[in-house]
Amino acid sequence: MCKETTDILRSALMEFGIKSTFSQNLFIENSSIKEFSKNKIIFSENKSNTFEYILFEGVLHRYNVNDNGENVTTGFYIANIAVTPHSARTINGKSIFTLQALTQAKIAEIPVKVLNLLRFTNEEYRAFGQNVLEAEISNILSNDIAYRSLNAKDRLIMLRKMYPNIENLVPHNIIASYLGITNVSFSRLRSEFAKH
Repeated sequence: MCKETTDILRSALMEFGIKSTFSQNLFIENSSIKEFSKNKIIFSENKSNTFEYILFEGVLHRYNVNDNGENVTTGFYIANIAVTPHSARTINGKSIFTLQALTQAKIAEIPVKVLNLLRFTNEEYRAFGQNVLEAEISNILSNDIAYRSLNAKDRLIMLRKMYPNIENLVPHNIIASYLGITNVSFSRLRSEFAKH
């Protein structure tokens, strides 16, 4: 791992509360950096996956395939962020969604067993695991409430607050999918906002 990448990873770990050099080194020594080109699949729905991920460059989305064979986006990850923890994104060791890069991306990948061991033996990692899980639960609840109670316009407002620059980063059909509307409806919404 080059010094520049190590420094970026250390900075990301600091944001997660892993501040001591000792604890950061534990992660760096046990992880690998993966680079993904745009549209590359990181892992697939219904396939075995045994890693945890920290995204520190780029944008990812998670999606599922519906009964019509269409990809339905269910969430975004924009650096610096931990991808949904393994325990929350797998059933019987198999992923419940597909994760794909929407831009070029750099990800730190660490085996689940290793990170679990760190969580049980290191206070900084214990707090990190708890914080990531709490953030994920909060995010899931917010999205669930939004999709059950808000119209498409309000869902777009919420998306823009969560990810201010997302419309400049990812294809609009993917945002429309996330909002649960057609591309045409999304274009109309954007035009409506542009007039105000």
